[in-house]
Amino acid sequence: MTIRNKFFLFPAALTLLLAGCSHHEPEHSGSVMQPPTITVESIVPVRDGGEVVLVPKSALFMRGEMVGLYVVGRDNRLSLRWIRIGRTVHDEVVVLGGLDKGESVVGSYTPELMDGVTVKKSQHTTEEVQSR
Repeated sequence: MTIRNKFFLFPAALTLLLAGCSHHEPEHSGSVMQPPTITVESIVPVRDGGEVVLVPKSALFMRGEMVGLYVVGRDNRLSLRWIRIGRTVHDEVVVLGGLDKGESVVGSYTPELMDGVTVKKSQHTTEEVQSR
C-alpha cells in the first residue's frame, strides 16, 4: 500500500468513526417515560340517536376541511379520530363515519389535547355532576 492510499484511508475512516458516534442512543435508567396526564372537563359517551351517532359540537375541531375529535380509550389514552359529520341537532352533531356507538370522546376540545396523552376527568366537574 502506498503512502498516498494511507492518507486517503485515514480521513475516510475518521469520518465514518465520527459519523457513527452521532447515532448513539441514550442509555435508559430502566424507567419508561410516561406521557403527561391532562385534566379535561368531561369525557362523554357517544350518544346513540337511533339510526345515527351523536357527539357534542364542543368536542369537534377543524383542520382545513377535516373534522376531528379525541376518542378516549379504555386506558384513558387519547386517539385522534378524523370523522365525517352531518347535520347539527341542538348542541350535538350527527356523525356519519369514523366513530362507533359505545366509544367515549373528550366533551370539549382544547389545543393541549394530543394523541397518546392520558386524560382524567376534572374533580370539580365530577363533584358538580354528583351534587345534582
